[in-house]
Amino acid sequence: MNSLLFISMFSILGIIYFFLGIYASKSIKTTADYFLAGRNLGFIPVTLTLIATQLGGGMLLGTSAEAYNVGYYGLLYTIGMSMGFILLGLGFAAKLQSLNVATTAELFETRYSSPSLKKVASFLSIITLCGILIGQIVAARSLMLGLGINSELILILFWIGVIAYTMVGGLKAVIITDTFQVGFILLIFAGIFVYALFNEPGSFFSFANIVQQQKLFSDVSFSALFGVALMPALFSLIEQDLAQRFFAARTKKIAAYAAIGASIFLILFSLVPIYFGIKAKMIGITVQGSPLIPVIGNLAGEFILVLATCAIVAAITSTADSLLCAISSNIAQDFKPAFLQEKNSLSFSKWVTLITGIVAIIASYLVPQNIISILKGSYEISVSCLLVPLLFSYFKKDLNKNAALGSIAMGAVGLILFRMYPISFPREIVTLSMSLAGYALGNTIKTK
Repeated sequence: MNSLLFISMFSILGIIYFFLGIYASKSIKTTADYFLAGRNLGFIPVTLTLIATQLGGGMLLGTSAEAYNVGYYGLLYTIGMSMGFILLGLGFAAKLQSLNVATTAELFETRYSSPSLKKVASFLSIITLCGILIGQIVAARSLMLGLGINSELILILFWIGVIAYTMVGGLKAVIITDTFQVGFILLIFAGIFVYALFNEPGSFFSFANIVQQQKLFSDVSFSALFGVALMPALFSLIEQDLAQRFFAARTKKIAAYAAIGASIFLILFSLVPIYFGIKAKMIGITVQGSPLIPVIGNLAGEFILVLATCAIVAAITSTADSLLCAISSNIAQDFKPAFLQEKNSLSFSKWVTLITGIVAIIASYLVPQNIISILKGSYEISVSCLLVPLLFSYFKKDLNKNAALGSIAMGAVGLILFRMYPISFPREIVTLSMSLAGYALGNTIKTK
């Protein structure tokens, strides 16, 4: 691939993102503007920004890599995300919008009357979101290495640019850039996908072809596949970067309809990385990471390959900036120093965003470079410990903080225990059962 052409387009996109962030920053006066866009988002902005939170390295690079290894089972990650969005659309999103909080961790203070548990929940959420953010940075590094661009300086400068526009513009900047990025991604990949299908001899997605193609791949255990779908589905119900969008929606109906719309889009769009992952296996391309770029390079010309690569970078960026904003929201609002005056809160939030982004870049050098493994492991932390008490807080009154404490503690025990001593039965189900049992046990202990 023409590295100079890619770096030029890569740089132009970075400049566009930065100026969009500057434009968005002009209307930011308070932390509510910075983290929640004034709680006034309509259907289209909410839908597009929800799509952007999931349309990242895991969706494109990770899903195509899974399809290359396990065939159509690679759909499970996206199916899990979409199932979560459907559940959100059927009631959870509207409920989140009506809770009038800024972070999901805040519910431990408002519903369980426990500021200390709020900090525990926020810390777990931060760890999870940081893991997912690190996964996006790893995805970008994997992409550039696959292109033969072995320059950490270019990668670091790009991520500094992402941090910069998120820092100055907050959620408004994220939403504006998300709109641009989703449109760019859809235009490029839809065009390549349609072109590739027109050149297929027969229907690639016919039932007969699907059965025949799946024989190319070895069987995978039910336990492994189950977790890949379950974790994203459950995590979406409590995920701070998604909840942040629902908190920012103008009405409950907008929040619900946007979740359904995002779910439909993700399922349809997931056919793109699945197609290219399986196609790479069928034509005998050998890869160590994601096959997405190699197979597109095999099917299309150099200019199209550069556009596709820039679209993947846009996808990674669209998820990363959302995560960065959500992490900053947790830190700045759940751990805000007591002495900090309101007039200084906005500046404090921006500094938190900057420092968080730099720490994530450094941490990306210290983890295994497997995208889906990083994402799944990150999801497990919050789901195992926080799902049960948060779901109760959405719909139940007269909550007992001991129940939440018991649920978090037992979920953490299960999370650690079954990673140290793996079991054949899906460990996620066992861990959630332990968390639910901890909730029930803690609920028998009355608070003073």
